[in-house]
Amino acid sequence: MNEEGNNKKNIWGNRIFYIVFALLIIGSVGFTFYRIVILKDYQIVAETSCDPATEACFYYASEPCATDDTECLSAPVEEPYDYKMISKKAASIYECEKTSDKLGCSEELTCLENEKDCSYTFCDPENLSEGEVCSEKSVPVPEETLEATTTPEEV
Repeated sequence: MNEEGNNKKNIWGNRIFYIVFALLIIGSVGFTFYRIVILKDYQIVAETSCDPATEACFYYASEPCATDDTECLSAPVEEPYDYKMISKKAASIYECEKTSDKLGCSEELTCLENEKDCSYTFCDPENLSEGEVCSEKSVPVPEETLEATTTPEEV
């Protein structure tokens, strides 16, 4: 009789553990879904146009194809272009897209006046990642401007 009582306690203990564990997983998935899909609480990092005459721009030129690479040779050749990086909240991008007047937003991503959590990253030769190149036509950005615009505010 004593062993039977212990087995029932173990069974109920296991059930309670698995129920709590399942509820925690469901709650975590639900909260993450709400935060990402409903609130759109994440940053988008993208390329946007840059004027090398006034800004320190990144430069992109496609790699030349090898003569025996038929897949590469048949692909359309991209023109070289200058760009800067923009970091922007997905919720503000969604606000621009859902209204017909675009709330002052242009066709490409830009930081609106006094927009929180929006910043540009300009090319800095000292901090280039692998494969990145600064435009040779670019004007260097003063240190204080570079520091003020490259780090988005943390939430």
